[in-house]
Order: sequence, then C-alpha cells, then structure tokens
Amino acid sequence: MSVAPRTIVVAGSTTVDLLVGGADHLPTLANDGFRADNLAWCSEGLRMVVGGNGANTAFALGRLGAPVRLFSAIGNDMLGEQMANWLESAGVDLRLLCRRDDAATSTSTVITDAARRQIAFHHAGAYATATMADLPAGWDHALGALLITSVPLLAGLRGDGYALLLRAARAQGAITAMDIGPAIGQVATLAELQPLLSGVDYLVGNEHEFTSFGTATLEQAVAASLASGAGHVIVKRGAAGAHIHTAAGTTEIPALHVAVRQTVGAGDTFDAGLLWALCQGLAAEDAVRWGHATAACVVMAANGVLAAPSQAQVEALLASPSE
Repeated sequence: MSVAPRTIVVAGSTTVDLLVGGADHLPTLANDGFRADNLAWCSEGLRMVVGGNGANTAFALGRLGAPVRLFSAIGNDMLGEQMANWLESAGVDLRLLCRRDDAATSTSTVITDAARRQIAFHHAGAYATATMADLPAGWDHALGALLITSVPLLAGLRGDGYALLLRAARAQGAITAMDIGPAIGQVATLAELQPLLSGVDYLVGNEHEFTSFGTATLEQAVAASLASGAGHVIVKRGAAGAHIHTAAGTTEIPALHVAVRQTVGAGDTFDAGLLWALCQGLAAEDAVRWGHATAACVVMAANGVLAAPSQAQVEALLASPSE
C-alpha cells in the first residue's frame, strides 16, 4: 500500500492528557486538605500523553505515514511546546496549528480505577478559540481528505465554519468525514448538522453520540442522517465492532479481539485508520477493518496514542492468523 500523495487535514481539539491509573477508589469532593474520602491512593504514576480528538487522529495518521496537517490551537506554554514536539515527532505538519498567548493549552486529567471506571477534568483552553480566520490562504491546496472531529467542542467553527471547511474540501474533490463526538457540553444535534450532511461522505460516531443526536433512537438518527445526504454512517461500537449504514443497507464489521490495557484515544485512532485506508482507495468495509486494527494497537499499549502504529504494524495485525 503506497502513501497517499494528497494532504489530509484534521480539524479538531488538541489536548494534553494527564492519566492517573490504579486508583483504589474514585474520590469525592470534600473540604480543603487530605481526607479519606477525597484522597485516592494510586498504584500507577502520572503519565502525560497526546490527547484531544484532533491531535490524536493527526498523530496516528502521521505514524501511518500520511501527509497530515492539524487545524487546531495550543497555548504558548510548556504543555503546548510538548504537544508540538509530539506531533512533529510523528510527522504532522504544524502549519495550521495556531499558537495563543492569551489561552492555555487544553488539558484533560483522567483518573481510572482497577475496573477501568474513570472520572475526568477538562479545560478547553486554546483549541476552542480556532476560527476560519486562522486558516491561511491555500490551506486546501492538494487536499485529499478532510476530517472534522470534536464537533461539539470547536466553538469558533460551529455553524458557518464547518460549512466553509466542507465546501472547500468538496471543491478539491476531497474525501469528507465528520466525527460527531464527543457527546459532552452543548452536544451536536441532527438539527444543527442536517444542513451540512450532503457534504459529508462519512459520518462517524459511537452509539452514545448518535443517541444524543436529538432523535428518539439510534436507528432514527442513522436513518435521518442518510436521508439528509450523508453518504455513509459509521457507528463505532467498541469491542462489538462497527456498523456501516448506507442507503443500500447495513454491514457489520467485527472488532479484533485483543488484550485491552486502556481505551483512551481508541475512537480517534479508529478514525485515523479509517481515513488512511479510504485515501488508499479501499472500500468502506476494508477501511473500517483498518480503523479497528489501528485502534487495537493503541488499546493494547499502556501509553495510549503515543503507541500509534506504523503501516507495517497494522498490516501485520490484520494478517495475524488469530484475527
């Protein structure tokens, strides 16, 4: 499989994830000072890794060998510098990554117990400030694919910004994809996205995100998305695999069975594998299998997205007799 010659642009959040594992319990808020109910003893040390839907996907695409640019924003601070170093190490082109003096780099602090239940604390920071005015002229030159992710989080792009991005991608003949998650904050609804869906080749989300779409059921969300013009609706179902819905029907693609160490970034690296394979001309079914395999390499590793695989690693996993 050869490297796609045209550029992939990912628009999405960029967050430094601070991960604390092995908590003996998930603490509750209490008054100042260490107390039994507000202090958790953790068996694992703090880990700092790439996070944010946009940065995760761009990092994984870079590791696969794709020519990829990330449209997002970070702060002019220590964490922003670390993020830029991570992305550059993976081969991500940072010409569309904005640096802010008046906003901090986004952070998510995730605390997980032995049963992999978790609580998270998120600061949106710089990425929420990105607008179309930050894009330089010619940003869409030789554009092969566009992914809009973190749809509810990019406050400066919701509405007209997304429409302009999709219109530019269509003019270049690029593949267009949109991941509707995460379903937090002011979630993206069908009513908001409906005017955009005729410009979206692949609409992606998990079951929870689609059931937060403002329709009564998942089935209604899928049907309404297809009726509004989305070419494919891909529902990520974790260990249960994924469903590809089109006007012609539904195809189920099972997940790969691997030993899971953590799940942070799995959905984003699925998107990376999916988009990479689509850019190589693979059919949707095979592209979803690439998404599964790319995500599987990440969930098997302790350091999350920093373990995003190379093309050769994904191919080896897909060729494994056990799969």
